[in-house]
Amino acid sequence: MNRSRIQAYLQENGLDGWLLYDFRGTNPIALHVAGLRHSGTRRWFLWIPAQGEPTWLVHAIETTTFAHVTDPILTYVGWRQLRERLARLVVGADGRRPRIAMEYSPQGAIPYVSTVDAGTKELVEAATAAEIVSSADLVQQVQAVLTLGQLQSHRRAAEACLAAKDAAFALVAQRLQTGDSITDYDVQQFILERFAAANMDSDHPPIVAVNGDAANPHFAPSADRRRPIRPGDILLIDLWAREQGDPQACFADITWTAYCGPEVPPKVRHVFQVVAAARDRAVAYIQAELDAGRPVYGYAVDDACRQVIADAGFGPHFIHRTGHSLGTQVHFVGVNIDNLETQDQRRLIPGVMFTIEPGIYLPGYDFDDSGEARGVGIRSEINCFMHGDRVEVTTLPAQSAVLPLL
Repeated sequence: MNRSRIQAYLQENGLDGWLLYDFRGTNPIALHVAGLRHSGTRRWFLWIPAQGEPTWLVHAIETTTFAHVTDPILTYVGWRQLRERLARLVVGADGRRPRIAMEYSPQGAIPYVSTVDAGTKELVEAATAAEIVSSADLVQQVQAVLTLGQLQSHRRAAEACLAAKDAAFALVAQRLQTGDSITDYDVQQFILERFAAANMDSDHPPIVAVNGDAANPHFAPSADRRRPIRPGDILLIDLWAREQGDPQACFADITWTAYCGPEVPPKVRHVFQVVAAARDRAVAYIQAELDAGRPVYGYAVDDACRQVIADAGFGPHFIHRTGHSLGTQVHFVGVNIDNLETQDQRRLIPGVMFTIEPGIYLPGYDFDDSGEARGVGIRSEINCFMHGDRVEVTTLPAQSAVLPLL
């Protein structure tokens, strides 16, 4: 727990404290901040005041679970005593109504930090009369700001992902040139083998999608659902990985698109150019706001990116947020680049990492004027890290054109 950072945030934002709560692992944020691997079998609270030492509130039969804790511990037995001791624990300065942070997001706007159930929120409000505000920005400060070591681990993962992507496209090209068969599942398993050889781990297999399957952003092949890759197909690969054996290692996550032929059809080139322009506009917008000394918000970056695609006439076909927080999980707890699925009003602060990955998805599209509406999905994904005065794209080179494989 970085107590000084937490308490500085609380003081700067007029909060009396942060009340962490967990029941059987339902709030992984609380476990992380409290430094726990296991939560025990009963409800517990940890009060981190804006000033002073933290205090725990745990059930009397769980004292062995928290035997390693050095901060003061209050215990409770029944629900009445729990309410009474919550009231003693959570207090406001000068006797006023306490204003506290919890893992709550108004109207579920940020699901990643909305882990305290409504009943527990009501319990705390009734017992303490506290005004509860979202801990979303505080969680980002404490958990999503990467260390130098984590950033370095991400850079190694990015190198591994780029190399695996290159090898996968080379494999497809070689099979097509020799006339040997290959499927999307074969390519997926090849990528996983490359990751294993590089001591990289992926939390689930990569996306390898052909033509209309790529119009489903979360399509993934399987052993019993595989598609052949043939000349003239569009091939999208979305892959992510981090170093094995280190729970603090950070992921890289990239997407590239290729054409299984010698000359990319003009319609495909056009769609990709729009996607790439939207991607680059997002990065340019972030840097321009930094240069102007203005704060940058996740929802605003999404707007800047999405407008490019809308202006090109493909607005209804960009059906997901522009990007997600990236860290020790592929979808992490920091700011998302989103004003579609949610409105993420958090700032892009120094030390956070995220993806930029606009896409255009056309399931019934005749992309080569062959008379066959095979469909197409094109996405370009890069990773970005926020420095104090600049945004860095960490997964260079960024794709500049659809790759012809023959």
